[in-house]
Amino acid sequence: MLYVFTKWICRIAGGLVFVWASYGFGADYILDHEVVLDAQGRLQPWTSYDQVIQWSVNFILHCPTTKTKFGQDPWYLVTAKFNEDGQFLLKQNNQGNNVYWAMETAKRYYAYTGDPSFFAVVRRLLDRILHYRTPADWVWPGVPRTQDDSPDGEYTDDWSEPDKMCLVAIACLDFFKYNGEKKYLRAAREIAATVARHVRPGDADHSPLPFRVHLQSGRVLDPYNAGIISAVKLFDEIRPFVSRQQAEAYSSLRDRMMQWILQFPMINHYWSGYYEDVVSQEHNLNQHTPMETARYLLQHPELDPDFQEHVPALCAWVENRFGRTKHYGATSIREQDSCFMEMSSHTARYASVVARWYGYSGAQRDFEEARAAFALATYSAYNRYSRDGRAINYVGIGYADPWFSDSYFDYLPHLFDGLAEIPAMMTHSRNCLLQSTSVIRRIDYEENRIRYTAFNDEGAELLHLVFRPRVLADGKPLDCAYWQFGEYRGSTHMLRIRRAGAKHIEIVAE
Repeated sequence: MLYVFTKWICRIAGGLVFVWASYGFGADYILDHEVVLDAQGRLQPWTSYDQVIQWSVNFILHCPTTKTKFGQDPWYLVTAKFNEDGQFLLKQNNQGNNVYWAMETAKRYYAYTGDPSFFAVVRRLLDRILHYRTPADWVWPGVPRTQDDSPDGEYTDDWSEPDKMCLVAIACLDFFKYNGEKKYLRAAREIAATVARHVRPGDADHSPLPFRVHLQSGRVLDPYNAGIISAVKLFDEIRPFVSRQQAEAYSSLRDRMMQWILQFPMINHYWSGYYEDVVSQEHNLNQHTPMETARYLLQHPELDPDFQEHVPALCAWVENRFGRTKHYGATSIREQDSCFMEMSSHTARYASVVARWYGYSGAQRDFEEARAAFALATYSAYNRYSRDGRAINYVGIGYADPWFSDSYFDYLPHLFDGLAEIPAMMTHSRNCLLQSTSVIRRIDYEENRIRYTAFNDEGAELLHLVFRPRVLADGKPLDCAYWQFGEYRGSTHMLRIRRAGAKHIEIVAE
């Protein structure tokens, strides 16, 4: 068959990157993969989500190494990105962001597969970050350096970003919940205490936490960051692990910061901040901060009485500003004003929030918007240079060089969330835990039995099963009022469990 090939290219940071390829006769391609459409012309993933997840995890677990003072370090400890053909490339690292999303990936991957190997990636990142926390006599003591300008695997920068400090603390807290190692809990407490001392009143031009600070002197380098939802989350989740007095203080800080979000960026859409590699540009807006804010509101609607107005408004704002590009009807999300490029991680992030909102709205438009965006997000995975089931993932359409954040750590969690919110996207038939409100400390899959232990004794899980179940909680039959098995959002054999006062669940075939 004769293919007529056309390709548009653009120049970014001194290099040529692939934007789009189409074939005049025969197949159409998005990046390196042939476009798959259903009978109605709707975009489908080019391969299964399960394959994208496993191939991507395989690359990280077998990440190439480079020599540093510590020995042979996996690239993700040293650099933020690498070349599209899999060759090493030095770039300012963003370890504070990466460890949070690596933990989000590890939690989901372990629950989904029973394979704990990704937690080793989290441990490497956390241990290196915590090794370089600031001295006790600095204005910001005991906190991580959240980026590495060198980059050389030695995190010694004298400036940092408080929102990323919070992300590191949350990762520490979740890692403690998983393995019980108290050094990570101590680190989370210390980071939270330091950040709390620097919360200030906010206004339209100053957020309650600044975006960038000089760690030793305390000098504020950038005063505004709309992305303080990470601090809201930290102050909320750390409360059970501190004294009653501290817990009350953190509750107050959480509420004050949430109120600032609702009073200012929620109204004026001044969604600036987050990206560490952008020179101070307070009016450089992005999609990350509103989408992660929307996600948290969906998880904690009690913090915003108007969340059912705010969440769809945030999704619409992101679609209108960053998602006007469509491919076969699927919304493709661009990152930020100063890097106005289509990126699959952000497309998947947007899809995961819209999919979660679909659980409230029940609107077919929301379902299809999320489903199509998820499908589009698969096309950057497993590029032409990938080998042996280890995915080299483009960042997105028009941005070739893979980033550990956008191509892996901050990409995979959204695909997991998509399978939970729209389980009909699954194509495999096996037992798997898709979603939990708790960190899963242990899970064992057998042919006719699943056993798992959650950190919290109250929570909820969603599973896909290949057998009809009986459910036990802490060794006793769980009242049928606390679990349902059957159809859920277009998929059959779905088990929903609600736990109250139980951590240990056993699911056995009838």
